[in-house]
Amino acid sequence: MTLELLVPLGLLGLIGIAVLILIYVIRPNYQAKHVTSTYIWKLSLNYRRRRPPVNKIRNIIIFICQLLILTAMALIMAWPSLVERSFRDDSDIICIVDSSASMYTQSEEGVTRFDRALDEVRARADKALAEGGKVTVIVADDAPYYLEKRMDTTRRTRLMNELDELSAEGSSYSVADIEGALTLGRDVLLENPSAKLYVITDTTYGYVPEGVEIVPVLEDEEWNAAILDATAVREDGYYQLTVKVACYGVSSELQVSVHVEGANAIPAADIYGEPIEFSKYVDCADDAVKTVIFRVGGGADDENLFYYDVGDAQKFFSYSSIQIGIEADDSYSVDNNFFLYGGLKERLRVEYYSSDPNPFIQTAIAQARNALADNYDLDVHEVKKGDEPILDGFDLYIFEHRMPSRIPTDGAVILLDPRPSSSFPITDAGFRIDQDYIIGESVTLAEGEDYEGSPVTQYVIADDIEVSRYDILSDLDPSYEVLLSYDNNPMLMVRNDEQFKIAVMAFSVHYSNIAKLPENFLIMYGIIGYFYPSIISGNAFEVNESFTLDTWGPELTFKNDGTVFQADELPKAFSLDKPGTYVFEQTSYYGKETTMEVFIKPPAAESDIRAVKDSISDPYEGTEKEDIYRDLLLILASILVGLLFAEWILQSRENK
Repeated sequence: MTLELLVPLGLLGLIGIAVLILIYVIRPNYQAKHVTSTYIWKLSLNYRRRRPPVNKIRNIIIFICQLLILTAMALIMAWPSLVERSFRDDSDIICIVDSSASMYTQSEEGVTRFDRALDEVRARADKALAEGGKVTVIVADDAPYYLEKRMDTTRRTRLMNELDELSAEGSSYSVADIEGALTLGRDVLLENPSAKLYVITDTTYGYVPEGVEIVPVLEDEEWNAAILDATAVREDGYYQLTVKVACYGVSSELQVSVHVEGANAIPAADIYGEPIEFSKYVDCADDAVKTVIFRVGGGADDENLFYYDVGDAQKFFSYSSIQIGIEADDSYSVDNNFFLYGGLKERLRVEYYSSDPNPFIQTAIAQARNALADNYDLDVHEVKKGDEPILDGFDLYIFEHRMPSRIPTDGAVILLDPRPSSSFPITDAGFRIDQDYIIGESVTLAEGEDYEGSPVTQYVIADDIEVSRYDILSDLDPSYEVLLSYDNNPMLMVRNDEQFKIAVMAFSVHYSNIAKLPENFLIMYGIIGYFYPSIISGNAFEVNESFTLDTWGPELTFKNDGTVFQADELPKAFSLDKPGTYVFEQTSYYGKETTMEVFIKPPAAESDIRAVKDSISDPYEGTEKEDIYRDLLLILASILVGLLFAEWILQSRENK
């Protein structure tokens, strides 16, 4: 506690002391009066009878009183206060509850860490409320939030009910954002820096700042065997599986089992495959991640890498699903299984018809097949020269130079260098070909009004493309998007609606430099991806990991909860907050039904149920104790009144 003057300029009133002293110094000590000698002798006789006079002492006391009065008045003007830097209330508490996936870890009695954490909150909340404090509860999942903020005893019942509901719901399956939760806690600490902050978690921290108390909820006997990740990649015609496993808390030999469903299926031939099973034992110790590779030919094991030789009877080139599992009586079972999907690629039948086939288009189709191999199996049928194209039964039709007698209605259509023809159904295509225009010299194409952001032209640079001959198009349907142009004539345009999916390139490869530009080989990949986008951008994701949804039809249905996504809402980012298998279905504009499965896995980081981190941030940093002012004005005023009264008494005695 310190004494502070809130208005220091008030001390200028002490100048009055100097003025008082000056008055006493310069005032005369006597007054000239004419009296008779008889009066002086009588007065002298009276003083002798009354003992020695006290006039001098009284004068000194009066002077001291006047000094103190002036001092008190100056101090009152300076407004003195006793300042104590203190907290308003030190009974408030903040409880941050770790709501990460690892909090599903169970003790031998079957009680989860999350339930133990909520019990800690209940006990601390009851104690703080009984002492008249306030309680803040923050749930730390991937997006921390207040369960209650600075609640008092009147809301105790509500808090307990919320904790019961939270217990019934369980922890999240995400990674807890403890730092974000501390930021919320800091907002409370700015209101009351004295609040005690508890982090109730299963993570161990090497450094914990003063004022923060880590409340551990892990138990010594808890351990976990985990499948951290798995992938399936086709090499030399057959799939290779790569599985990452680990054992946390103990050393153990794990059996990694693989069950392949629909192995070597060929749906187009009504061959649905057979189940295949195999397994590999792996020594896990020291919390180290072990990699297991199942492949034809196997390999040599070392400390952290294990191989399994997939024999002729077990190798497979397709699958409907793969389940990878470990059997372990561990404390955290969420990560004991892993599923892989996407082993049966969606088949896209492609027809290429040209009166003068050229290597550029053939190479572009081949590159598109390779680029789309993770999602589709492009089955390309090239019409022999002299034969007529088939106008039904394909998902994609590519016509070059010579146009078909009609526009196919059961698939997307790409028209390359559509020459004028009396037999060509211009009304079906939504545009008219006026003439084949020969420039005589090469000209550079320009970006069309819809060029920017189009997936078709993401690998195409308009300024690099030169042409010397092109078709003049007119009467365009407003549904067309013009991507490349020259002299206001569309050179590359696309249409993608419920009625038609058409791409038109109004110039020939033979009369341009497009084949000389390596990146332009991807133009076919861009067009196919535009008409047939990846419905799901993968087959396995972590909880809350974002992936993209799209569709080939008017809508996409999320079978797990019945949600329907309309085509005009797609593509869109999507994420799921619980592990498991999820199913999406669609029917394309051409009536083709497709089912996609995706596996959502728990975060690999949460499998380490004894995780140790370096430090935790200090939520108290920058917060200050509160200044409590104890005003002294009343005391000084009382002293001033007393001094004035005493001085008045002494003066009255002096004047008698």
